[in-house]
Amino acid sequence: MARTGNAEEVKHLTEWLSDTRKDRTVISVCGMGGLGKTTIASSIYKKEEIKRMFICRAWISVSQSYRVKDLLKRILLQLMSKNENIPDGIDTMDCVNLVELLQRYLKDRRYLIVLDDVWSRDSWPLLDSAFVKNNIGSRIVITTRIQAVASLADGNREIKLSLLPKEEAWTLFCHKAFARLDGRSCPLNLKACAERIVDKCQGLPLALVALGSLLSYKEMDEHEWELFYSQLRWQLSNNPELSWVASVLNLSYNDLPSYLKNCFLYCGMFPEDYHIERKRLIRLWIAEGFIEDRGPETTLSDVAACYLKELADRSLLQVVHRNEYGRPKRFQMHDLVRELSLTISKKEKFATTWDHPNSDCSSDRSRRLSLHKDSNLMQTVANSAQLRSVIVFVEGVSSSWFKNCYPNFRLLRVLSLRHCHIQKIPDNLSNLFNLHYLDLGYTKLKEVPRSIGKLSNLQTLYLKGSVMELPSAVTMLTKLQHLIIDVGRFGSSASNKICRLEHLQVLKNIEANSCVIRNLGCLTMMRSLGIRKVLESYNTDLWISISKMSALTSLSVIAADRNRDALDMSDLKPLPYLEKLMLSGKLDKGAIPLAFGHFPKLKSLRLCFSGLREDPLALLSAMFHNLGHLNLYRCYDGTRLTFRAGWFPMLKHLYLSSMGELKEVVIEDGTMRSLHRLELWSLKGLMSVPEGLVHLKALQQLCIGSMMPDEFKRRLAGRDRWIVEHIPYIGYP
Repeated sequence: MARTGNAEEVKHLTEWLSDTRKDRTVISVCGMGGLGKTTIASSIYKKEEIKRMFICRAWISVSQSYRVKDLLKRILLQLMSKNENIPDGIDTMDCVNLVELLQRYLKDRRYLIVLDDVWSRDSWPLLDSAFVKNNIGSRIVITTRIQAVASLADGNREIKLSLLPKEEAWTLFCHKAFARLDGRSCPLNLKACAERIVDKCQGLPLALVALGSLLSYKEMDEHEWELFYSQLRWQLSNNPELSWVASVLNLSYNDLPSYLKNCFLYCGMFPEDYHIERKRLIRLWIAEGFIEDRGPETTLSDVAACYLKELADRSLLQVVHRNEYGRPKRFQMHDLVRELSLTISKKEKFATTWDHPNSDCSSDRSRRLSLHKDSNLMQTVANSAQLRSVIVFVEGVSSSWFKNCYPNFRLLRVLSLRHCHIQKIPDNLSNLFNLHYLDLGYTKLKEVPRSIGKLSNLQTLYLKGSVMELPSAVTMLTKLQHLIIDVGRFGSSASNKICRLEHLQVLKNIEANSCVIRNLGCLTMMRSLGIRKVLESYNTDLWISISKMSALTSLSVIAADRNRDALDMSDLKPLPYLEKLMLSGKLDKGAIPLAFGHFPKLKSLRLCFSGLREDPLALLSAMFHNLGHLNLYRCYDGTRLTFRAGWFPMLKHLYLSSMGELKEVVIEDGTMRSLHRLELWSLKGLMSVPEGLVHLKALQQLCIGSMMPDEFKRRLAGRDRWIVEHIPYIGYP
């Protein structure tokens, strides 16, 4: 399969095979099915100069259901096939004897062994022993879809294949689809449809070649191509000429352990090209009961995060956005992988996805419904069995829809109406005893009725972007783990009963009052807390309560009056798992709190309106060795910030903003060695570009925000340009 975008990969692999390194080297080529891993490895394996370099060579295709003994025997037979010294009894040898035989054979030979399409690390200890480290430049190449397998490679010897850029994808498709035309260029009448087909392939070479080759035999007729595109899902499942595309992608699904299969299929319920939020997906999986309990030492959310990582490591999900300290935040499913999941979902009656006007749900009795296009919701639900999940991605739903659909909702565990234009919670909702997950975010709701307290199994209540007032009945939801709101207010009655929410792990943007502050300490399972409108008089009770949240990983505290209400953290005990901290308000005595020294895992820090009188960087660098994200907003009143050599070795993102007195930023050689992005906003006293930027060799982005001085901008474009010439991107967002 030709591929236009493999030049760099071929170059690296060729160099690593032929370099002068004497020790045995393991190289891996990793990527999703269909990216061309085998093609790249094979093209190099067949090169004459490589053949001359490695007289002793073997190419082994590793099946999903191999036996180690058979694998060892196949390697031996291929290595020895040109020599007539195959030992008698090789068929009856056990693994130990086969390993010893391989060791003896390879001991004095410079060998190249390719293990193609490896799915597991299970056999590696035996193979590692058999492939002797003979110090004469031997090489092992592993191709795989699984990141855990790819990590067997030696340091800096991993190749991670990516999808083709759009321009290269178009070139490859045209090369195949229009092979019979002069110049292999797309006719104008087919261009719009051809571009949609290429977009659907999303840079996957296997699909581009397969679809292009199939279409090359069709008439260059616009209607015929449009008809093919509209039937693409059916074609992928039923057309024999495309069966190999489906089979390659199906291998990844078939290899999934049973506990991951439902999680994978659930991802297909999101719309095409949708950026799936990590936290949302994890909460949905938990609500569905997909996540196994691994004991009291870990939460279901932690286990679900492991599941999600495994799907990404198996190339079935792509990370499209990471948070400030590198953790995946949003994922996307490749279009063709999603088509695979929808086909399996329909066959297994796992889910019905109404994603185009002609979706056929007439014979479907699946347990889950995902609605992406305007349709007759009642008709769709009526054709479903007792539903477990309903996720709606359209805004308009009729006022009577819930009442009419209710008979099929009695067993509902998940109801997501985010962005729907509903103004009141539907009647009968409070009777959904099994409901675990309720998303009413960004709707037009005016209030949450008291009847919500009847949802005694509810784990997640998402109200962000909708109501602000919480009824006391919310405290009756004793199994609630996640309560997400924009600005939530508890009345006095509810504030006294907040202790009932002992399973709560996430409470975002709650308004402080004296009762809430005192009772927060009962919520000992809290992982993520955001509290605002904190008065100075609350300090002692607040920090004593927070000290009891020993598993806390994220904390946001906003003072009621940033000039008057100081945040005094002297009563705060160590928080050993805290990773993310945001404080908005004056810090006591205008200094970094000593409590900061008790956050050993902190990776993200944001300080706003802190009133710091001295340069805080020395203390922060000493306290937070693992800090990846630092945001300083109107927090320091001094004229100079100094970044010393050796400080902040893990820092990836630095944001300096609205410090009006700041006139100088000193950056020594050897500081912030990992810094990738620097943002400067509204620093009115900073007239020249810090010369130390020249030392930040890893810096990829310099963002100059609003209200930076004109003199700074002039110097950046003129006399100080030499300081930033090494930075690939300099922009004004």
